[in-house]
Amino acid sequence: MFNNSRVTAIVVAGGMGTRMNAPMPKQFMLLGGRPVLQWSLECFNRLELVDEIILVLPADRIDEGRDLLGGFSPARPFKLVAGGERRQDSVTNGVRTAAGGWVMVHDAARPGMTPELARAALLVAEKHGNAVCAVPSTDTLVRASAGRIVASLDRSEVFRLQTPQIFRRNELLTALEHACRNNLALTDESSIMAKLGHEIHLAEGSELNNKITCPQDLATLEILLADRDK
Repeated sequence: MFNNSRVTAIVVAGGMGTRMNAPMPKQFMLLGGRPVLQWSLECFNRLELVDEIILVLPADRIDEGRDLLGGFSPARPFKLVAGGERRQDSVTNGVRTAAGGWVMVHDAARPGMTPELARAALLVAEKHGNAVCAVPSTDTLVRASAGRIVASLDRSEVFRLQTPQIFRRNELLTALEHACRNNLALTDESSIMAKLGHEIHLAEGSELNNKITCPQDLATLEILLADRDK
């Protein structure tokens, strides 16, 4: 598969999660008795298509992160990398360190990813050249201005992008370095890849793969993941 190219899973945990109003980064908080970031590491550790795992942490919390992961036993090469000021800087540091020809970038604040969904996304990337996990909108959607609805949107054409986002390493690194040189702010990798002309392909996501942003998100996932893993 992947023309014998290696696959590197990059788990990005470089942020501080200020909206959690907590004394520690959200990726270090406990979820089901394990640090939030460990859930993603264990997911990719169980995926046979992954050859290497990289965890990107805040530069001043590398030792703390290593200590927190005393219960994590990687079955494949595992590296800790210092993040940067912005998420895109952290991703760039991780991609530069990756040995794989393919990289799958995943937010540590999305602990609900499963090996099955990640594997399916990798197969989409192998077929089409990239893959981004996404979920379709189930709500009625509108465009608004100044608190008033100005137009309805066709929800069948609207998706919420998630991670992992999977690209060939060299192509993604070229895009990230272009963003850095041109001072472009990114919210995800697919944005800059699309800006440079790449057609982006969607893979199946999950509501369990939603991002932890505020305290109630963590409490909700605690319940949902406990039910899933019974």
